[in-house]
Formats: sequence, C-alpha cells, structure tokens
Amino acid sequence: MRLKRVLGAVLSGAMVLSLAACGGGGDAETTAASKAEETSKEAAKETEAEKKDDAKETEAAKGGEEINKRIAYVVGNLGDKSFNDSGEVGMNVLREKGWDCKTIEVGDPSKADKWEDMILDVIDEGYYYIVASSTYTDIILKLAEEYPENRFVIFDDSKDESEIPENVAFIFYAQNEGSYMVGQLAAGMTETGVVAVNVGMDNPVIADFVTGFVNGVQDYDPEVKVIKASVGSWTDPAKMKELCLSQARDKKADVFYQVAGGSGGGLFEACKELGTWAIGVDSDQYAYYKDSENPELADVILTSMLKNVGDSFVAFFEDVENGEEVWGKLNRLGLKEKSVGYVDNEFFQQNVPQEIRDKMAESQEKILSGEITVKSYYDFDQRGRVPAASGFRGSITEKIDFWSAGLSVRSC
Repeated sequence: MRLKRVLGAVLSGAMVLSLAACGGGGDAETTAASKAEETSKEAAKETEAEKKDDAKETEAAKGGEEINKRIAYVVGNLGDKSFNDSGEVGMNVLREKGWDCKTIEVGDPSKADKWEDMILDVIDEGYYYIVASSTYTDIILKLAEEYPENRFVIFDDSKDESEIPENVAFIFYAQNEGSYMVGQLAAGMTETGVVAVNVGMDNPVIADFVTGFVNGVQDYDPEVKVIKASVGSWTDPAKMKELCLSQARDKKADVFYQVAGGSGGGLFEACKELGTWAIGVDSDQYAYYKDSENPELADVILTSMLKNVGDSFVAFFEDVENGEEVWGKLNRLGLKEKSVGYVDNEFFQQNVPQEIRDKMAESQEKILSGEITVKSYYDFDQRGRVPAASGFRGSITEKIDFWSAGLSVRSC
C-alpha cells in the first residue's frame, strides 16, 4: 500500500536517468533508464489494480454484499482502565461478530515520530478501516489524502463537516453532558464546599469535560468552588496523587473528578489515603478496580462519567455494515444516544443520598428534553477561541475561567 510513495521515488529516478541518457551518457545509462521506466510502469499497473479492487469493494458494500471487515485500532497503550480500554472492549465485541480487528499500541508522545510509520504498516497489511483518536488527527487526515481507497475513523474529535474528506468519519462525544451530571454529584457530596477536577493534559476535548463539570457544579450550588489542575501526562499516577494530596491540604478539596487516563489511578490512591470521594471517567472504574489487584480503591469511586467508546465503535460499524451514510460526516453522540452518562450501580445507590440521585435524574431528563443546554468548550469557535466579540484571547484554562467568571472557578 506504500506504492504511492515508492512510485514517486521510482518515477523521479527514471526522469534523472532519462535525462542522463539524452545527454549522451552511453549505453549503460540508456539501459538503466529503460529498466527504471519498466519498473515505474509495473508499479503504476499494481497501483491501478489496487484502486480497481478497492472500488469493487466499495460497490459491494453499497450493494449489500460482503465488505472488507478488517479494522486497525490505533491506541497509545492499553491498560488505562479507562478510555483506551473502553475502545478495546468494543473491538472485542466486533471480533465476536466476525470482524478482523488488530489493536496497535503506538506508545506515548515520546514515540510520536514513529506513529505514522506504524499506521502505514497496518495499511500495508491490508487493514481497510483505521480507527484512531484525536491524538492522531493530523496524521490520519494526511494519510486519508494519500490513501483515498481506505476508510479512516477519527473519534473523540470534532470538525466542520464541510472540511471532512469523503473517506473519513468523525465520532464526537458530548462529554460535557456526562460531566454536567457528575458535577452535580460532586456539588451535592462535598462537605467543604470545594471540589477538584484534575486532568492528564489540556486539549479541547478535555476542556469540554471541565466545562460541563463546572456547569453542573454551579447549577447545583453556586457557592461551591471548583479547582482545576493538569499533571501534564496521561501516565503519571504518582504526580496525580501528590497533586490531589496538596489540593486537599491547601485548598480543602474533598471530592475529586479525574479525566487523566492512566494518571487517574493516583487520584484514587490519594482519595483512599484522605478518606474522600472520587469520580472516575470513561469506563466503570469501580468495576475495574473491584476486580483488580487493588480492590480497595474501588471503595472511593462513587461513580464514573461514562464515555462509551466501545459501544460507539460497535454501533458505527453496524451502520457501515448496513450501508448507512457515515463517511464525510461528524457523528455526534451524547446522552440521547446513550454514549455518555454515569454509572448507577449498587455502590452509588448505597452512598449517594436519594435527594442528590433524584436531582441528577431530573437534570438528565431536562437535558434530553432540551430544557437544559449544557455549556460546552465548543461554544468557542473551531480554533477553540472565545467568541470574537469578547475580545478575549488566552489558554484553554483561561477560556474556561472566562465563561465561568464569577462562578468561583480556580486553577492551581
């Protein structure tokens, strides 16, 4: 599948050799030019054959015939008990349904220079659908242009539909809606009047979590203060633990919400040590930890804000199999589609007062009916800026502080 790149190099070499032959370089040069020309023709034939095969495959899908069912799931690392693992659960369901799914762990950002080659490897292996998160958006869009015969899914990211290529689909989750619900829980459960939301790294998607959380806290009780911090890594639980301990000591925070991937484990450890409550993210982290080597950590996790990544993969590829129009589109999934929400298990019911649970259920119904519109980071423009009329420019954290000015939001 890398023939396009190889072909370019071959053609360039053929042109150089041809020019040398025209300049009177002798029989050897003429022979070399001839061979290069033959090689380039063969490469062109193979590329054209590939295009025809892919075109037939696309038409087969439209006609309800058997389609290519090979998916490559690109992920940093599994084992985060959260976002990445949720996606793998979906891949396992698809495997059971007869799809050939290969999970590629490309590592953390320190290996970013190798990401593109690793994705190219699975394209070379014949994987037709490439599924990757917003971390890899730039690479995926570049490859989508180079490999129009493949199909690419970018999840957990948003883009104007007019700018989405025909062989790309975006899956965007309304994480602000789910975070609003757990924000209300945090506001109801705090005894000190201070709650914390701690993230792995700052980016627009994470800012949307924070925005919804703050909105939920303030709608429940405007007097509750929210503090927010980033550890600067998805894989540093030790730093997260230290951060939470300092927030409890210095800021009096007593309910902690983590949106931090593998770093989030440190927040649960801190809450266990402090005797405070935690809120998980993406998957049912109570269930994960209850069956882990550290089951005691489950006993601090009141609930988790669910972002049902795995379920969204299954639903998306069911649509593909059914011939639905999904390409070139932004597929937005929220409470209505049951793609976000919160865990309502026995532990939650035993530890959260009925009054708070009723308020959360009521708010969920109001969001579904449209009576409540949850604030979103994407209320800013596509580049993540505050509306131009405000004249404001600043960092992600400052933007959140901007809209929530007067609502006691603090960064630390």
